[in-house]
Order: sequence, then C-alpha cells, then structure tokens
Amino acid sequence: MKYYSEVLDKKFDTEKELQVAEKEHEEAEAKKAEAKALVAKESEKVQDAFKARNAARRAYNEKLVALRKAYNEALRTAEKEFKDGLADVTEAKDKAEADYAEKLKEFQNGHPEGYRLTLKDGDNVVTLTSAPTEIRSIDKEFDDMLDLFSAMLRRW
Repeated sequence: MKYYSEVLDKKFDTEKELQVAEKEHEEAEAKKAEAKALVAKESEKVQDAFKARNAARRAYNEKLVALRKAYNEALRTAEKEFKDGLADVTEAKDKAEADYAEKLKEFQNGHPEGYRLTLKDGDNVVTLTSAPTEIRSIDKEFDDMLDLFSAMLRRW
C-alpha cells in the first residue's frame, strides 16, 4: 500500500517514511519562518536608520536653504554698501584730479620759458620740469648739408 502526503504532495511506500519526510519538511519550514522573522527584525533597524537619515537630510537641506538665503542677503547688503561708499569717494577723487589737471595746465601755459616744480605731500614727491628746447627739423639739417656740399663743389 502507498501512503500519500497532502503537505508534500508526494507518495511514500511506508507510513514511517511519510512521517519522517513530513517532519523534515516541518523543521525546514520552521527554520525558514525563523529566518524570515530574524530578517524582518533586523530590517526594522535598517528601516529606522533609513528614516533617521532622511530626516537628517531634510533638516540639513532646510538649514542650508536658510543659511544661503541669509548669506546672499548679507552679500547683497555688503555689495550695496561697498558701491555706495565707493561712489562717494570716487566722485571726490575725480573732482580733485580734474582740479589738479586744470591747475597744472594753467601753470604750464603760464610758464612757456620753462620751469622746475617739486610737489610734496607726505611721502609723495613729484618733480615736474619743462625746459624750452630748440626743435630742429630734419629737413633743415638736410638743407644745411646740401648747402655745404654745394659750396664745396663751387670752390673746386
């Protein structure tokens, strides 16, 4: 007579073989269930760590956005203060440089005979000189040379 196991869906020759096979199957299923429970328990730790990591990332991103916003606002404020302050000083500097250039030009035009002017302001010392020089034209020099040559030929 043959014995049939509904659990294993298999036929066995003896009842003892059937009981041993079902017992082995039961133990294997118990081990699988135990391993599955262990995996589920250990996966909870990983799941909790995953959730904690995501929460930390959200907090980091929110803080990063807030800090960047504050940084950019401070940067815009500092840049505006810099440009406003620089504009005031630049205007005064440009006015002083234009006044100096005008006074220097008047002085130079007033002294065509030449001058030597030393300007001192603390460590800054500038010496300006102008001496009239006779500007000789190269054409005149060439004409003078031709005249000398002609005179020499006439004497010969």
